[in-house]
Amino acid sequence: MRPLRPTRPPLGERRQSPRFTRRELRQSLSAGGRKWIKGVWQAAERYSLRLARLSPVTSPVGTRLVDEYMTEHHLEGEEIHRALFLTLVAGYSTRAVVADPTEQPALEPAPPQDDALDDRVRTIARDQFESLMTLPPEVWTAYVAIATMKQQSRFASPTLPWQRLGRERVETLLRWGYVLRCVDEALDAKPVYQTTRTRAT
Repeated sequence: MRPLRPTRPPLGERRQSPRFTRRELRQSLSAGGRKWIKGVWQAAERYSLRLARLSPVTSPVGTRLVDEYMTEHHLEGEEIHRALFLTLVAGYSTRAVVADPTEQPALEPAPPQDDALDDRVRTIARDQFESLMTLPPEVWTAYVAIATMKQQSRFASPTLPWQRLGRERVETLLRWGYVLRCVDEALDAKPVYQTTRTRAT
């Protein structure tokens, strides 16, 4: 399998509108493939709603990753923080619904501490993602397109322009969340589930 490099929309950044997304998916996937990948996103959304938080291992890592990303990219405000963190959670949930047994990247018997694990997650997401991803590259690319469309539609507002949820950014957060789920699998760490069902906000 060829390496999964970060995908970028053609002709530079543009809004991932439903029309643009449908056209893109028709060019890369069969009708059955499009139906399947949309079903995966819906399943990941349902799984996300079940989560109260990630595991005791990965929950603080996820928060730090988002905080550090916002600092690095000069982003401020609870609105964008929430959108980014929930996109990371969507990546975590994606792994939960598509995972087949895979060989996890080597980890110590106990999780690395603080920045060491943060850096490990970033490195795997950037340079070793293909070792974890069970989907073919073209299917992952289509999935990122759907995720970007959904997150822009969900979170864009007069105070949060869609450009702050561009495709490359969404993919970065999805990859981090996906890798965090793999960390939990490797360490047998469990997320915390809602005790009662809640509606999406």
